[in-house]
Amino acid sequence: MTEQEKSGSPEFMYLPLEDIIVEEQIRSGIDTESESFKALMESIKERGVIEPIIVTPRGDKYLLVCGERRYLAAQKLKLPAIPALIRDTITQKDEILAYQLTENLQREDFNPMDQAKGILSFIQARHPDKNYDVDGVMNDFIKYDRRPDDLTQEVVETVSTTSEIA
Repeated sequence: MTEQEKSGSPEFMYLPLEDIIVEEQIRSGIDTESESFKALMESIKERGVIEPIIVTPRGDKYLLVCGERRYLAAQKLKLPAIPALIRDTITQKDEILAYQLTENLQREDFNPMDQAKGILSFIQARHPDKNYDVDGVMNDFIKYDRRPDDLTQEVVETVSTTSEIA
């Protein structure tokens, strides 16, 4: 086991774009024709990718966790590789969603509908056996605020984590 694996600290490297797998992200779609996206591309052209993307290993490839806009901009610019932090410890869907929520909630232009979908997806991933829908999540948030003793400890921890992220 390497020191990086023992410590859980990320490894930094330039990854070829073709080695990156992009699955559904919590943002509902990136407008690659928007002014902000064009500004990102211009910035990358001038200075390179300043903030690395975050990925996690998936077989011989890497799953994109955070940084879809940077990835798409690098792809449109036909860059051969992109700086990436490789996090071996991100293995579960709820962990991926927590990273995506944290990163996107810091954005000024994060659409409220995407935020709500992201929180719902996080809770559904954390509790797949509960068949949560929007009403169920809202009820648990209300109970957490008013009568947390009516909730299981597992649900209290999830709502607490979600509140910290959001």
